[in-house]
Amino acid sequence: MDKVYVIGFMGTGKTVIGRKLSERYVVDELDERFVQERGQSIADFFAEQGEEGFRAQESELLRNSQARVVITGGGIVERVDNRTWMKETGTVIWIDTPFKSIWQRIESDRNRPLVGTYQSVKALYTRRRPIYAASADYRLDGTKSIHELTAEIERILEEKS
Repeated sequence: MDKVYVIGFMGTGKTVIGRKLSERYVVDELDERFVQERGQSIADFFAEQGEEGFRAQESELLRNSQARVVITGGGIVERVDNRTWMKETGTVIWIDTPFKSIWQRIESDRNRPLVGTYQSVKALYTRRRPIYAASADYRLDGTKSIHELTAEIERILEEKS
């Protein structure tokens, strides 16, 4: 039974989709697990250890996940070894959401350490987008509702059973 990894930029709805999927599947939301295990926010960890320190912890969480569905953080694709791991151990589903929609959701969220100016976040989105595309086995239209996206992922999960 294949694992399914859900990837996409911050603010695409991955966490909410993961909560919906957890009604039927074992789901591991890596950012939430990080906070639970570390006892501190990702923003605080970034401030103390930097992005590289966080990415190392994130990679470890990815490899140790026992869940059928793994909801990743937006930056999981920053490391080639993470992309390779996901491709070799499961199916990768990308939630592709237009930047305008993402920005409306995240612009005032101070719990996201990489949310800065519009220009800086747009540059990060532009740089990561082709990485998501190259990593994904499936691309889902992030303008669809959470209900529709969850149903599409459930269909993929059923195909992979």
